[in-house]
Amino acid sequence: MEPFTVLTAVAAPLEIASIDTGMILPGRYMRRHRRPGHDYGEAFLYDLRFDATGQPRADFVLNAPVYRNAKILVTGRDFGCGSSREGAAFAALDFGLRALVGPSFGEIFQVNCIQNGILAITLAETIVQDLWLQLRERPGAEMTIDLPNQSLIAPDRSAHAFEISPLRKDRLVRGIDDIDVTLEYRDAIESFEAKRRAANPWLPTAHRE
Repeated sequence: MEPFTVLTAVAAPLEIASIDTGMILPGRYMRRHRRPGHDYGEAFLYDLRFDATGQPRADFVLNAPVYRNAKILVTGRDFGCGSSREGAAFAALDFGLRALVGPSFGEIFQVNCIQNGILAITLAETIVQDLWLQLRERPGAEMTIDLPNQSLIAPDRSAHAFEISPLRKDRLVRGIDDIDVTLEYRDAIESFEAKRRAANPWLPTAHRE
């Protein structure tokens, strides 16, 4: 997982509430095997980005050329509500996003994002609405997210503090997930298992690849 420290990038305003995980990653794409060069980026918000004939919707914000390289998405409330499909977080990541900012997120979706290297920041709705206003007035404007200092710098240079659990923050900054954390204790685990086997030779040996 790519570490997240300080991100300065174009931010796009997505002023729609209650976009659920089924909209973020339509179910028909979940059959796709995700691999390099064939990921979920195309599927991200597909039915909002494209019409029934597969043509880009000219009035949808993420289809504007100025937001082609946006890495920050400022969302409406309850973004990622609905089902727990982890593929929704994959789709956001494969689309190129590294941070989401909104008044609220689906709880499981928010955790899935953080587990995959996307920082999902919760701010007061009034602040989010002000960010939308600034981004509408200056399409293509950048924002800065400083995770170590837990600060978001808006286009007008105002700073907004945000909360995140110390555990999740540490993992994002270091670029590690739950498996990486477990592997940090590999020597201790192997030592424990060796002692256990020596003390109890009748116990079955764990299968190893």
